[in-house]
Amino acid sequence: MARSTFVMAFLVTLGVVAVARATTIAIEPTRLHFSSKTHSQSLSLRNSGREKSRFQVSAFTWQQSPTGEMQLTPTEDILFFPSLLEIAPGETRRVRVATDLPAATIEKSYRLFVDELPPSNANTTGAIRVLTRFGIPVFLQPDAPKAAPALSVDLKGGHLLVSLENRGNSYMFAQSVRVVGRDASGVVKLEKDLPGWYVLAHGRRAYDVALDESVCATLSTLSVSSKTENGNVHADRPVLTGACAK
Repeated sequence: MARSTFVMAFLVTLGVVAVARATTIAIEPTRLHFSSKTHSQSLSLRNSGREKSRFQVSAFTWQQSPTGEMQLTPTEDILFFPSLLEIAPGETRRVRVATDLPAATIEKSYRLFVDELPPSNANTTGAIRVLTRFGIPVFLQPDAPKAAPALSVDLKGGHLLVSLENRGNSYMFAQSVRVVGRDASGVVKLEKDLPGWYVLAHGRRAYDVALDESVCATLSTLSVSSKTENGNVHADRPVLTGACAK
């Protein structure tokens, strides 16, 4: 497959429906959870488009850097069948996903990727085709899974520093992270929405945003809040003298 012929569209987690050419694929569920009592589940793929589609399945361990990048390693912890499948228009196929690992005290996280393959009869001359990739989170959860979100905010060297932690033994999903800065009279001088996403068990998402000097100099207090699937968290902090100096 020539790199110039096929372009990969990387759809992660929440992109449960993707359109590629005349193909529309819906995948359910969008997350898989295993535990000491649940060792297998089914993933359903339905083709509601007009073309036959082919897919390949693969599994990876999933960790994240503090800046949010996924760190993926091929794994045999997650078993699946079939690994290659073809779905006709209007057809639904199922992929059986399982693990034989015991549950631990801290959740293990994985990603199951479903990659669309080029049509077997594709004519690649002068064509640009968009292939879809679905990333399905897979969690091997402890017997008592619980996320524990915690927030902190600071201003140093003219940089806004926000840390969203998960001190629990199970993943959390941050739907929003918002920072508000006020001057000494309480007037809002800064409003900043930061990207939210998964924070894995015992993980941390760190944000570093450089502020304009004219805005930074007006700030007296900072407030940060995050809405997560496991509740809302909030933190406040006064801006110290010299915090804008670089």
